Amino acid sequence: MTIPIQIKSFILSAFLLLGSHAVFAQNGPALYAEAMKVKKEGRTQKSMRAFETALAAAKKENDVALQMKCHLELAELQNNVIYYKDALKNYQQFTRLYRQTLIKRTNQLTDSVVTLQSAVDSGQVEIKAQQNSIDSLNEEQLKAQVKVQKAEIEQQEVEMKLEKESNKLIRLFFLLGLGFLVLLFFVILYLRKRRTTSVLRTKNEEIVAERDKSDALLLNILPNSVAEELKNFGKTSSFRYDEATVMFTDFKGFTTFASENDPEDVVAMLDYYFRGFDEIISHFRIEKIKTIGDAYLCVSGAPMANPDHAKDMVQAALIFQEFVKKSAHKRFGKGSELLEMRIGIHSGPLVAGVVGSKKFAYDVWGDTVNVAARMEQASESGQINVSETVVQACGDNFHFHYRGELEAKNKGKLKMYFVEK
Repeated sequence: MTIPIQIKSFILSAFLLLGSHAVFAQNGPALYAEAMKVKKEGRTQKSMRAFETALAAAKKENDVALQMKCHLELAELQNNVIYYKDALKNYQQFTRLYRQTLIKRTNQLTDSVVTLQSAVDSGQVEIKAQQNSIDSLNEEQLKAQVKVQKAEIEQQEVEMKLEKESNKLIRLFFLLGLGFLVLLFFVILYLRKRRTTSVLRTKNEEIVAERDKSDALLLNILPNSVAEELKNFGKTSSFRYDEATVMFTDFKGFTTFASENDPEDVVAMLDYYFRGFDEIISHFRIEKIKTIGDAYLCVSGAPMANPDHAKDMVQAALIFQEFVKKSAHKRFGKGSELLEMRIGIHSGPLVAGVVGSKKFAYDVWGDTVNVAARMEQASESGQINVSETVVQACGDNFHFHYRGELEAKNKGKLKMYFVEK
């Protein structure tokens, strides 16, 4: 059977249409071939860029088949290097182009069927050939559908992988945020504890400083042992000491000096000498008791026992007199250079303790204190008047000059001696 001229021209046009890409797309296939070569060499990144170049050329030349190949290759490469989103896009582009090509070819074959249907009367051979074309088309369509379904499954798998990775990132960010909050909590807790510790340390230092001040003030008015007893028990006990030495000093002419000078000058003079006395007795085992006007009272052997109480006291008295004589040139007011000091010392038993509940005062009582005061009253300017018990306690450590007897109340007559170096 002879094929009509119309059918021959249609088939020729179809072949020309399908082969037009091969004629005009020489640049695209060449780039594709070069990309395949790079891919076989194992250079993934470079092959991806080469396929993207070939894809751009195929789009410019409108080569759909080549575009599909490029998309498919890019999808596989990007999937291998975990560029899931880009791979998914290329799979979708491949599917879209594949469907467009399939629809286009289906339309072309459908048109061919219609044309061939009109020529059924021309011969059974043409009908059979057209039927074979239709069967081939159905088979190809089925294969295309299978590929599309496979691509969709792969797309779903990629989406699931992306969602899984996204969930991992969300959990990671959540854990990091939670860890940061916990760390921030501990940092704030640490800073608050550090600030509290610093405040407590400062308060403790202030308390210690105030306690030291209090202790220093307490030690200024009480002996160390008595102050410690008072701090520990809130009270102190009085004790009797069988052996102790008491010294009294006063300035001759002080009453006249005080009446003729300003109070500031009087206080300045007493402060100067009494500070000097305090410094002197600090080198001996002597405890200052108090000052009464221009009189200075101190004791050795109480509250701490001292076997050399008489020797220490006589030695300190000699230094007292030397200090006053060397300070005669200092002027505190009218007639201050004429001031001279007399000293009285006596040894014996006494009682010592703290009296009062508000203004504590450590004091000494007994005949020994009274006799020492009488020795000072019976002394002379610039002299140290001591009793016989002092002479006996000192032994041969000093030279003494006997000067007579002193009538003492309830004691009878007491022998007196001046100390000589």
